Parts: sequence; structure tokens; C-alpha cells
Amino acid sequence: MTRLQITGFKSIGALIASFGMYMLHIVNEAIVVLVFFMLLDMVTGVLRSFLTKSWNSTVGMAGIIKKVAIFVLIGMAGAVEYIALSAGQDGKGLVILAVTSFFIVNEGISILENCAQIGLPIPPILYNVLEKLHKDPIGKEQSLLRHPSMQKMDKVQLLKENEVLQQELLIKETKEEEKL
Repeated sequence: MTRLQITGFKSIGALIASFGMYMLHIVNEAIVVLVFFMLLDMVTGVLRSFLTKSWNSTVGMAGIIKKVAIFVLIGMAGAVEYIALSAGQDGKGLVILAVTSFFIVNEGISILENCAQIGLPIPPILYNVLEKLHKDPIGKEQSLLRHPSMQKMDKVQLLKENEVLQQELLIKETKEEEKL
């Protein structure tokens, strides 16, 4: 995936989130949710770096600087809203909401990445999406690390084993029905 496609993916999520928040008239609450997601991202990032033994204070400081920059961008969105309001156009906080929603989605993806790298089980569809997001060379980690026990497993073999188990369950159910 290219960087543009990744940004498009995040923007679509932000549009959906911001539309929902706009319909519910939540603007200030969106910033509270963003701060909460930022804190969760920092906590899961520290846990990930501890468990993967990849603690790097430079990376941590860069993350904090980026989070401060996010609030600068939200402030700029507020200034745009103020200019529109001074011109007689009431945007009802839609610009701030759109910018905030984009970063909420971004932080949510980062939290999911950190949890996957810690080794928490992630549904296969989300795992595949995360892998596709990080084929971009400018991505956060460039590749998503699987838990060592999951890395050894072959997907095709797992599917075959699953089919065998399903057939065994079906045979067991038919035998129980015949007994009745």
C-alpha cells in the first residue's frame, strides 16, 4: 500500500467517525476521546517496547512530539472554524471534528498495532489489514511482528486441521442423532 492509500483509508474512517459525532453533536467529547486514545497508545507502546526489548528514548520522544503536533493541528482547525464563524458561516465545529476524528482513527490503529506486537490475539482480518498497511516503507514498523508461536504456524495447515475437526464434529453429531 502506498502512503496515499494509507492516508485515504484513515480518512474514510475519520469521515465515518466525524459524521457520527456531528450527528450526535459531540465536539468537545471528541477531543476527550482523542486524549484518552493518545494515553492508551503511549501505555501500549511502552508495554510493547518493554516486551520486545526495543526501548528507545528517541522514538518515545518523537512520539510525544507528534502528539503535541496533533494538538497544534487541532488548534489550526479551531482557527479556521473561528474565521468561518466571523464571516457568518457556522460550521458547528465540523472542521475541528473532522481533524480530531482523523487522529482518533490513527491512534486506534496504533493501539491495535501495539497490541498485536505484544502478542495479543488479533482477528485474522484485522491482522491482514495491519500487514497491508505496513508494506509501505515509511510505515511505523514496516512489518507487524507476530507472537513467536503464531509465526511458526502455517495458515494452510491450520485450515486443513480446522476442516478435519469440523468433519469429526459432524460425524459425532450424526452418531448422537442416530442413538436417539
